[in-house]
Amino acid sequence: MIRRKNALLDTALACVERGIPVQAATISGTPVGEWITDVEAVRAVWDVDEPPSLAITSCPAVAVWRLPRVAGAYGKRLYEQQRPGVWPPTMKLPDGDWITCTLQPDGDLGPLATGVEYIAPGTPVVIPPSTTANGRLHWDGSKFPLHPLPSADAVLSEVLRAEQEHVELYGQLG
Repeated sequence: MIRRKNALLDTALACVERGIPVQAATISGTPVGEWITDVEAVRAVWDVDEPPSLAITSCPAVAVWRLPRVAGAYGKRLYEQQRPGVWPPTMKLPDGDWITCTLQPDGDLGPLATGVEYIAPGTPVVIPPSTTANGRLHWDGSKFPLHPLPSADAVLSEVLRAEQEHVELYGQLG
């Protein structure tokens, strides 16, 4: 019998190999079990016929951010206009907000756009290629965790700029 490729297993292994803890999750996004940092434990959970969804959290290797709908979308476009060598993995949420990943900030980032939220370590975020009740998740712009991550400042400064430009044009937040 030919077994199809297990993208969830591949992603979970790639995360753990890069120091990013993973956790199994249900289709509704509910965490199952403990955080996993061991390759063999990853294989035990995801090397099955119907693997669970996959969650990560902020850790020394990655900062996970929730960005507001309008500023996040415009900020992403402003960042793209710079033609960076490193693209941030970005995922659109059902409510229109965005999840993105960067390197951990080196220091104080200064002011952030309204609604930008750092996902605290230990808080699970279900990531692609998981399937949720809203359908299959996809990264827009990167093959996380295989590609390098941009700095938090490079990405979040463009989100702040986008918010400022939007308020200047429309007189209010989006």
